[in-house]
Amino acid sequence: MNVEPLYTEEGMAAKPSAASAFFRKLITVLWWLSWAFFLLFAVSLIVALLGWAGVEPLKSQLFVDTDPVSAFIMLLSMLVHISVFLIILKQLQNVCKTLAAGDPFVPENARRLRVIWIAVACGELLRQAGTFLFSHLSSKGIIAYSPSGSSADGYDVTIELRVYVWFLVLALIIFAEVFREGARLRQEQKYTV
Repeated sequence: MNVEPLYTEEGMAAKPSAASAFFRKLITVLWWLSWAFFLLFAVSLIVALLGWAGVEPLKSQLFVDTDPVSAFIMLLSMLVHISVFLIILKQLQNVCKTLAAGDPFVPENARRLRVIWIAVACGELLRQAGTFLFSHLSSKGIIAYSPSGSSADGYDVTIELRVYVWFLVLALIIFAEVFREGARLRQEQKYTV
């Protein structure tokens, strides 16, 4: 039976676990894919702006199923969501680096987890605001898009409250506090003899 020691001797760096290495690679792949999608949506946003401005070849050839205003709003929404995702991935990359180094209970990780829960909460609030904006503009006839839960002929808008996202935010708040407390206890332990 091969059991890894829980604690390494003073001065020895802990060997990163296989799970830690896998998550670092996964986060790196997701990081670069997210940037590729960000650039794709940014270029599409510029095309939608040009179509909105009235550039005729773009307007008549690309915007058959939707109008440039709807495309612009949807692409802007996607860019905001990808930006939130990139913020979360960057913080997770930094947490994984400290985990691979064998030192996860550092004060920076508590701050990183705080940034993650704030980003998740802001992303959910922005999603709800975007749904409301789509519904409002659709009911006014400005755009020809009607998200689920709304109707274009009236002002029947329902806001979808995703409880699981808010439980995730609550869990991240608790984990951030656990990491903050773990870092504080570790500091106190260093000063005791």
